[in-house]
Amino acid sequence: MSKLPFVFALGLLTSSTAFAASSEATFLADHGLAGKTVEQMVNTIDQTPQARPLPFSASITSTELKLSSEGQTYALPLGDKFYLSFAPYERQTHPCFNHSLSGCQGEMPNTTFNVKVTDQKGDVLIQKPIKSYQNGFVGVWLPRNIEGTIEVSYNGKTASHAIATRNDSQTCLTELQLQ
Repeated sequence: MSKLPFVFALGLLTSSTAFAASSEATFLADHGLAGKTVEQMVNTIDQTPQARPLPFSASITSTELKLSSEGQTYALPLGDKFYLSFAPYERQTHPCFNHSLSGCQGEMPNTTFNVKVTDQKGDVLIQKPIKSYQNGFVGVWLPRNIEGTIEVSYNGKTASHAIATRNDSQTCLTELQLQ
């Protein structure tokens, strides 16, 4: 007899879990994210040409992608990669720690920057021209648990900043003033 309540409770848990999974699947399908990996979802949202803010909330912390709309919230783990989004600027910026994929707007959309990311050992992780998205940001996937430097240049102006990719690191770098 003592097992009956446990079995009944387990049945409720399974039903609510199925409902949550169904709700998440509907959310992802409604926003063109179904069938994508978390990395692909982040890239799709950050690179969308839609004006900000988007009709749903999406932000990225050092460990997860957070999606929400109409009272429903979903957290999807990033795994072994770290997403750093940065917005070089000349005149105007905003303070930010966790990048809002659906809301942050940088000063220089659709601009090609020369980007170099170097780790603490001096190894170059990224060195190439990268075009900012419609939201004025550039996003790069980096290895987890490193420290290093990002350097950005454009039209003879440069900016650099220390970076880290730990579980408590910022994902939105808005302090790259081109000078």
